[in-house]
Amino acid sequence: MGCFVKKNHKLNGFTLIELMIVVAILGTLAAIAVPRFAELMRKAKEGSTKGNLGVLRSCIKTYYAKNEGIYPTTMTDGIIPEYLEELPPARIGAYEHPERSGETSTDNDASLTDGWVYPDSSSSMFGNVWVNCTHPDTKGIIISSW
Repeated sequence: MGCFVKKNHKLNGFTLIELMIVVAILGTLAAIAVPRFAELMRKAKEGSTKGNLGVLRSCIKTYYAKNEGIYPTTMTDGIIPEYLEELPPARIGAYEHPERSGETSTDNDASLTDGWVYPDSSSSMFGNVWVNCTHPDTKGIIISSW
């Protein structure tokens, strides 16, 4: 007897062309999604920093009101531990800034790398707090001007 081949035999699996098309589609989707994800992470860190800045400003205003018009000498001495357990971090999402939670007493020294600027009592800006970063945020606004 001879060798019989089934005529209705189907091969299972994908062809090389089908696999290449799927890989190309996945690569395109990844190329679109990764930069958007990075941008969302940066915006989230900026939002966290803005929220922390609002908390610090509220604490300083509360201290000012409670002490009849006197600002705290430093944020650390004035609002820790009565209003906060510790200074919150400044999370600047871009420009390779590390997460920082320290306090800088002057805004004149660009080499200082602490997260927050709270000028000393000799400054005309005494009583204000801002982020120690001169880069633009995702909307193009200089971060220290928030």
